[in-house]
Amino acid sequence: MKWTVGELLKRASEILRERGSRSPRLDAELLLVHSLGLKSRVELYTNFDRPLTDEEVEAYRQLIIRRAKGEPVAYITGKKEFFGFEFSVERGVLIPRPETELLVEVVYTYLKEREGLTVVDVGTGSGCIVLTLYKLTGGKHSFFGTDISKKALEVAQENRERLGCSKVQFLKGNLLSPVDFPVDVVVSNPPYIPIADKRLEREVLKFEPAVALFGGETGLEVIERLIAQASKKLKPGGFIALEVGEGQSGDVKSLLESSGFYSVKVYKDLSGIERVVTGVKE
Repeated sequence: MKWTVGELLKRASEILRERGSRSPRLDAELLLVHSLGLKSRVELYTNFDRPLTDEEVEAYRQLIIRRAKGEPVAYITGKKEFFGFEFSVERGVLIPRPETELLVEVVYTYLKEREGLTVVDVGTGSGCIVLTLYKLTGGKHSFFGTDISKKALEVAQENRERLGCSKVQFLKGNLLSPVDFPVDVVVSNPPYIPIADKRLEREVLKFEPAVALFGGETGLEVIERLIAQASKKLKPGGFIALEVGEGQSGDVKSLLESSGFYSVKVYKDLSGIERVVTGVKE
């Protein structure tokens, strides 16, 4: 049988649906775009009736097998879009999430009317937050990213070069420990999931780095340490913005206020979840 693009997409979608994918059609399309070396999903539909060679079908089949076993699409393709930019990702590095775009929006709103600030992205991972902020602000500020993972920093540096953000500096270390200079802005999507949380999808638990996901027994241990460090390293009037998990905003607000932060605000994501908490250092 000679498969066409449309027929193969339909069959792959069925397989992924049977295997529990939440977005089987999208997954199938993204993997076929990658497998065929196309620029976008639009090209699939303009070539819907194109016959595929046996080699093309087999290469795609291997990708579908990996996805059917739970491997995230981003790890298979090696890339993930975030805020309109394409980031390289690989095993050992957290995949950028759409909800984190709210964190970027909140910090960008703070930065865009200011100049010459020192900004540190804590737990930078792929670098998606700090590099996006650099691109959006046009380099008006000094940007740094920290991470405890050597692999994450390698990927972040690769993204820095590819996106033309050579002025962004990356530092290896836990939270703010490698930062030995005064800071104006701390931004972070820290590990905030409680260790006992069983609601995560199996592919997240199996493939993504636990160190970037789990924040201790309550999920707040890492955040608490970060706030304590930020209260010492932020300049008076400095700004902190944290992504938090569902139901954590009240506790994080209290932690900030008890550590000398005022004007604490909470922002909801598109799902109505209180996702970002900000504060100003006294």
